[in-house]
Amino acid sequence: MNVLQGAHNFEIRDSIFYIAKNMEVHEHRGQDSIEKLNHEMTSYKTRQSSYGDPTGCMQGTRVNVLEQLDTWASDINSSRVYWMVGMAGIGKSTIAHTFCEHLEAKNILGGSFFASRASEKTRNARLIIPVIAHSLARASPAIKFEVVKAIEDDPTLAEPTYSNMKEQFKRLVYNPVRTTIGPVVVDKVVVIDAADECANLEVVALFIKLVLEWASKIPLKIFLASRDENRIRTAFRSTSDSIRGYFYLHDIEKDIVQNDIRIYLRTSLAHIKNDELSSLVTSSGRLFIYAATAVRYITNGGENYKPCLSAMLAHGRKSINKFETEIDSLYIHVLEKACEDKEPDEVEDMRNVLSITIFLQNPLSMEATSSLLPESNVQSYLSWLTSVIHIPDQPGAVVAPFHASFPDFITNPVRCSPERCPSFPSLVASEGHTLITLKCLMLMNNSLKYNICEVPKQLTLSRRDRANSPESIGKISEVLKYSCTYWAAHLGEVKKFDPVLVDALRIFLHKHLLHWIECLSILGELQTGLKSLGGVITVLLAFKFHDFQLLVHDARRCLQMNFEAVQKHCMEIYESALIWIPKNSSIHKTYIADVSRVPKATLGLSDLWDPAELIMQNGSLVASVGFSQDGSQVVSGSNDNTVRIWNVMTGEVKALLKGHTDWVNSVTFLQNGSRVVSGSNDNTVRIWNVITGEVEAELKGHTDWVKSVTFSQDGSRVVSGSNDNTVRIWNVITGEVEAELKGHTHWVNSVTFSQDGSRVVSGSSDKTVRIWNVTTGKVEAKLKGHTHWVKSVTFSQDGSRVVSGSHDKTVRIWNVTTGKVEDTLKGHTHWVNSVAFSQDGNRVVSGSSDKTVRIWNVTTGKVEAKLKGHTHWVNSVAFSQDGSRVVSGSYDKTVRIWNVTTGKVEDTLKGHTHWVNSVAFSQDGSRVVSGSSDKTVRIWNVTTGKVEAELKGHTGWVNSVSFSQDCSQVVSGSSDKTIRVWNLTAGNSQSILTSDTTLPDGSRVNISTHGTFRIIYPSQQPTLGMNFSTQLSDDGHWIMANHRDCCIPSQYRNFRCCSIWGSRICLGYNSGRVVVVDMNTAL
Repeated sequence: MNVLQGAHNFEIRDSIFYIAKNMEVHEHRGQDSIEKLNHEMTSYKTRQSSYGDPTGCMQGTRVNVLEQLDTWASDINSSRVYWMVGMAGIGKSTIAHTFCEHLEAKNILGGSFFASRASEKTRNARLIIPVIAHSLARASPAIKFEVVKAIEDDPTLAEPTYSNMKEQFKRLVYNPVRTTIGPVVVDKVVVIDAADECANLEVVALFIKLVLEWASKIPLKIFLASRDENRIRTAFRSTSDSIRGYFYLHDIEKDIVQNDIRIYLRTSLAHIKNDELSSLVTSSGRLFIYAATAVRYITNGGENYKPCLSAMLAHGRKSINKFETEIDSLYIHVLEKACEDKEPDEVEDMRNVLSITIFLQNPLSMEATSSLLPESNVQSYLSWLTSVIHIPDQPGAVVAPFHASFPDFITNPVRCSPERCPSFPSLVASEGHTLITLKCLMLMNNSLKYNICEVPKQLTLSRRDRANSPESIGKISEVLKYSCTYWAAHLGEVKKFDPVLVDALRIFLHKHLLHWIECLSILGELQTGLKSLGGVITVLLAFKFHDFQLLVHDARRCLQMNFEAVQKHCMEIYESALIWIPKNSSIHKTYIADVSRVPKATLGLSDLWDPAELIMQNGSLVASVGFSQDGSQVVSGSNDNTVRIWNVMTGEVKALLKGHTDWVNSVTFLQNGSRVVSGSNDNTVRIWNVITGEVEAELKGHTDWVKSVTFSQDGSRVVSGSNDNTVRIWNVITGEVEAELKGHTHWVNSVTFSQDGSRVVSGSSDKTVRIWNVTTGKVEAKLKGHTHWVKSVTFSQDGSRVVSGSHDKTVRIWNVTTGKVEDTLKGHTHWVNSVAFSQDGNRVVSGSSDKTVRIWNVTTGKVEAKLKGHTHWVNSVAFSQDGSRVVSGSYDKTVRIWNVTTGKVEDTLKGHTHWVNSVAFSQDGSRVVSGSSDKTVRIWNVTTGKVEAELKGHTGWVNSVSFSQDCSQVVSGSSDKTIRVWNLTAGNSQSILTSDTTLPDGSRVNISTHGTFRIIYPSQQPTLGMNFSTQLSDDGHWIMANHRDCCIPSQYRNFRCCSIWGSRICLGYNSGRVVVVDMNTAL
């Protein structure tokens, strides 16, 4: 019998073991949850080492350093966080590895994360917290129980993309570790190596700040090794010395380091002579990587190692100029020897193989690398470079440089110049990327196809509940995964297109573009696909490949519009996405064979793309919007009291920031995108951390609604304008008011800083614009001219001009020096609510209550583009940093992103000019009738998409419409309190005055109240199309039919009314648009 049976909890050292039935019941599910946190190649045992297989320090080396670390780890009074600093190649990773072994032997290793530039996974700083949580959970059932519970409560915690790092650390590490606190406390130690090799050092810095803040409260210590990188150093200095400690590895006396190197070389090269050993030690300096590379090079010669050793030492004795370091000398020798006795074509092939190995975004296995270069004997060529390139024995393991110093050297045209290394001069990055781009395209052209995983045909059809199968990922080869994910990144580095590359790109774009998107969906890399398409457009534009550019642009728009559906199931790129693309688009014409297989939108889609690139449904009135500096995010504030941060590529909400207790009127990003400031009707200003989602400061002082806020350029100050008639300038660090600017006699609606932060401009309901001196708090200029409230103001980039928008329907441009109006821009037919300059000052964008966004040329004063699409007031507009896009927010509850270049294209669809309130099919399904708030009734031909009749006569909104049984008449009800019957043959109408009327075909119209009715048909039932069942999902996101479904893109979900006939569904919109989709198509 188990002695633990029946026990509820007991203590062993630092862990409380919970032996309970609920843990046993959830054990399997808990293991699945924990494994979501596991990421291979990140721990000290699975890392790729610069010295071959992962190993620690050789016996007898680094003794003093390791003793100090062991003492720190076991001393309960020592600092909670320890930073070991050292230059590249000095041996930090090997020390960290050995330290992990010591900790594990003492049962106090909490986990390890060994970062590396070599792979995407090991350079992703957002994996640090999940990996630590996984290690801690595996070591302690008590911690595991808490981690599993946290993930089951919120599965997104396990995702590497989880944005709120503070919450992630708290719930996956801090809270679970606190469960282990008992009478006897033993600190676990987490080891993080090469933090400087992570791609996003801002995330690393935030992680360091988190552990500095929390580590003193839990039995956990953090050891971190890196180069002396500024952002890491700054993060460490954010707390007191008692919390963190330092060790500068390169400060150890040179003779101690060289003695360790001597031991390593003597052990590795048993037969070496003393004078040869001394020469190698001297050449190594403080760099263990030199010694390790030398050992590999010498021992590769086998028993005949002496020539290698002699040649290397002879090269090392040559004069060293100011550019040459010890490691450069060794690398040059290795390359020169590799080229010795080789034919020029062999050297060229070796350069190509090495170039691919060096310039890959992620290292590949030998098998995958060989697939990219099938014409070359990859293994043979790399075998000549085994002292600098790691070639693993086990299948599937990656080929990569042993150390980051070799790629740094081989790509440096000065260090590896033709003069210094004549046989093998430096690799040119653009040439390497061109080669990889071509090889990726050729491989995709040969491998991609429709239904690449060959699932049964019935599983390729669209269904609402269908999702990608995780097993499908395993059916995509390693090299195809790489090519699909990274070809566009390599294309972005290409400097010259040759005919072979152009032809490979043409085949890919015209035959495999949709197949590629299908494959990315299977791989879970769809967002990478959107980013890739954006980058490809930039390249094609620069090289003037116009036709290619149009096709890629269309693919990007198609994927953006249908991202949600395609992300869920790969076949939706065909099944749903192709239904909604404009019929005159390049992608529609190029992939017409695929388009013809799926249901069709027979009425209501535009011939060309909507000028709005992306329409994001906010769910509530949008009062303010703004781009981040890099254009990747949009922030919006709305009347549901929240601030939202949107992904510009996908239209997804990245963060929902809650805290305000009333409408949010104004939002803007800090210059670097790390923070957002918001102003609200709750009288407060809040500063939010974008990464954590937390409120960093709540600025109180205004006594009425805060209508406008923005950061100064350097982020040190915030300015706010309020309905209390004041402008306030706040210190971001202290949260204190630095100045209260008084002078306006009515509400302050808009404020902003000049670029240099020396001035503030404000616009007010007192009809004036004021320019304030930030230092003195005095008014420098009072600009008069508007005849109604000034709702929006901003400076031009150079501070010489101010633009203002007013409820007098005008936009005015002011000269800051003279205080005079330079131009008055007229055209809006309602209030101007928001204005902004482009970065270069040549354009102004304005948003108005006339539902339009206008782009103006500042020089000519003319409208360059009139952007239509919003169905309610436009409250906020802003340019992206590069001026290529405009974002707008509206009371129609949407945020729209417009392409400034294509924004001139007007929607060619002729439809209603106001809300569509009612739609209905004729009994044979061939026509649709629609009633609108524009007071008209329209009859549409479903086959041609044309308006057959526009019926005018109502004097109020048309709220309800229907056909008679025989389709010869239409009945309409209006807010003018009349019911009209229209004769479609004669085109006239008459009002129904009685409460119950029978039409000539037997249809009965029953009037319930003024302006409303219901129609009752004779008993016979129509037969055409009635064997086909179509319906809408409850959430209105899917059209569901007998054999297949269809996902409705976000921008088409805000329909106001609908009607169904057999396989057809009709949707009516506030914009006046009427859309008909026919789900009946040949399977």
